[in-house]
Amino acid sequence: MQSGWLSHMTHGELFLLLASLALYLYTRLTHLTVFPIYFFCDEAIHGVLARDLVANGFRDSNGVWLPPYFQNAGMWNLSLSVYLHAFSILLFGFDRSIWFTRATSVFASVLAPLGIAALLRFGYHDRRWWLGILVICAMPAWFIHSRTAFETVLMVACYAGFLAAYMAYRYYDDRWIAAAILFGAATFYSYANGQGVMLVSGTLLFLSDIRYHLSRPPQRLWLALGMFALTLVPLIRFRWLQPNATVEHLRTLHSYWLKPLPLTEKIERFVTIYAQGLDPRYWFWPNTMDLDRHRFPDSGHFPLFLLPFVLIGLAICLWRWRESIYRLPIGALLAAPFSSALVGIAVTRALAMVIPATLLAVIGASFLIERLPHRWQRLVTLLFGLTFAFSSLVMLRTAVLGGPLWFRDYGLYGMQYGAQQLFAETIPDLLARDSQTTLRVSTTWANNPNSFVDFFLTPAQRRRIELITIDAYLYQRRDLDRQRDVFIMTAAEFDRAQQSGKFIMMPPEQIIPYPDGSPGFYVVRLEYVPTIDEILAAERAERATLVEEPLVIGGHELIIAHSRLDIGSITDLFDGDPHTLARGLEANPLVIELRFPHPLPISAVELMLGTMELDLTVTVTNPDGETHAFHQPYHELPPDPTVTFDFPQPLLATNLRLDIFQRGVGEPAHIHVREVRWR
Repeated sequence: MQSGWLSHMTHGELFLLLASLALYLYTRLTHLTVFPIYFFCDEAIHGVLARDLVANGFRDSNGVWLPPYFQNAGMWNLSLSVYLHAFSILLFGFDRSIWFTRATSVFASVLAPLGIAALLRFGYHDRRWWLGILVICAMPAWFIHSRTAFETVLMVACYAGFLAAYMAYRYYDDRWIAAAILFGAATFYSYANGQGVMLVSGTLLFLSDIRYHLSRPPQRLWLALGMFALTLVPLIRFRWLQPNATVEHLRTLHSYWLKPLPLTEKIERFVTIYAQGLDPRYWFWPNTMDLDRHRFPDSGHFPLFLLPFVLIGLAICLWRWRESIYRLPIGALLAAPFSSALVGIAVTRALAMVIPATLLAVIGASFLIERLPHRWQRLVTLLFGLTFAFSSLVMLRTAVLGGPLWFRDYGLYGMQYGAQQLFAETIPDLLARDSQTTLRVSTTWANNPNSFVDFFLTPAQRRRIELITIDAYLYQRRDLDRQRDVFIMTAAEFDRAQQSGKFIMMPPEQIIPYPDGSPGFYVVRLEYVPTIDEILAAERAERATLVEEPLVIGGHELIIAHSRLDIGSITDLFDGDPHTLARGLEANPLVIELRFPHPLPISAVELMLGTMELDLTVTVTNPDGETHAFHQPYHELPPDPTVTFDFPQPLLATNLRLDIFQRGVGEPAHIHVREVRWR
């Protein structure tokens, strides 16, 4: 290839670059707080962590200086994205606005269209390189997510920079290897799934171009190895600080790799999910596999009209695979779904697919245009560009005007609508009205509403907020002052409180509607009915009644008596699979009683539980009717702990009773149990 990497652009090319980027930024920044209609906890947490990092002299909550990773809802999966927002805060200060947080991500995302344009312009010497910016601009999957502050956006942008830098290293100046390594490291540390993307991409590029790498001057090779070693330091440091983080992350995501399955079945699952991530039907046709908040209705993640061009581009790359530049999109294509295949396909995990898809689409379109008579080529190219630009503008208008009504599930498993409406608008106003007001805010509508409290509210405001559901008041009497306490609850909670017969409820002071006009949240005051103590006492007596079920465990027929469950069944506790679980409906302690038809010698009990602090009481009844009770507290446990209680000596048991009390929680308490075993 030619050596014009640093040659100046023509005035026409500069105009096309600036115009395309202007369209990209316009379609990303316009009405940024209106669409997506949610502001997710995974967006807010970046600003919160970055603000605290800057305030603490770049130490995390554990005192670690320049921490390699940060926790999000118990998972160590944030890294470079927090530093990006910290840099923004250093420049502009902390802004409690959705627009500022998302705009930081948008400007970082510009690296994606720039990387694609550089690849097409200098790697493929395509005169229509600017189409790459317009094509990615018109991708629905990229449109949605590049308007958010999700860390996957930064990962994809850095990945485009990595591919462009690698192309420059391979074809122009091998000093670009430094930029390629830095962008590769940025991809790796931007998002957990970027690790798999770089593992596959780096391996394929190293092997496919190994002759070129080894032919470089020794000093260049040592530079590359030294830089690569430096980029591994944060990972090594993190593994030393948190040796079990990766396993716990996969466990939290319920990865099949941690299930007690044969290796052949795990490999089969991986291949199936990986193939799904390469399947055009997943990308170009509408699907319901992804959550509503991550997709357009009645549309694929990529425009269907791009599919023929992508396939033609892929065919060209396969035909010319001996040239490194044509192996590049194939490697990126193979790398994109790798991490997602470890758990399950999801567009956020495989979003890097937008980079090879855009490259292949432009390669294919350019190939077809080149086959036209010369006098038609410029006109057809212009029509292509106008089509993509118009599609982007239509997509923006459609999303802003129609997006709020696309999907009508606005709750936890849908859009999780309400962060801006509650924490940026309603709650500050309510707190300002009366200095004595304490707000009890529902937690049932969002994954991690704590991040919204920290993001939107001042320290003084936070002290007057409690995140709690009305259920905590339904099953246990709590202090309740109608003059001071104001509840913000979902419509479902409001109905549940009304129908319980336990409260005298004042007319709602405010109803915050969902976008479709239906009631979303109620602002209400209430107090207990005079007979609340008698009602709660009767319910406690009913909860103490155990449910009896026959069960065969390890060839032994026995009776299991247990507290009522609302998720799973009692068989899930004895199936040998820690990924299945049963959840207690209300009782605390949760009781599990095993009644053996024939005495069994028992020396220990092992429980696999959901994350909690607990007190465990184990009661053994022997054939003579004598009981032996043992009590053991457990605290500072890791997530999803396994606790083992060893008896002082083996006991012959006809009855084994476990009382699992979750500390710091009253009733109702949804106690999670994964496995129960005895030796």
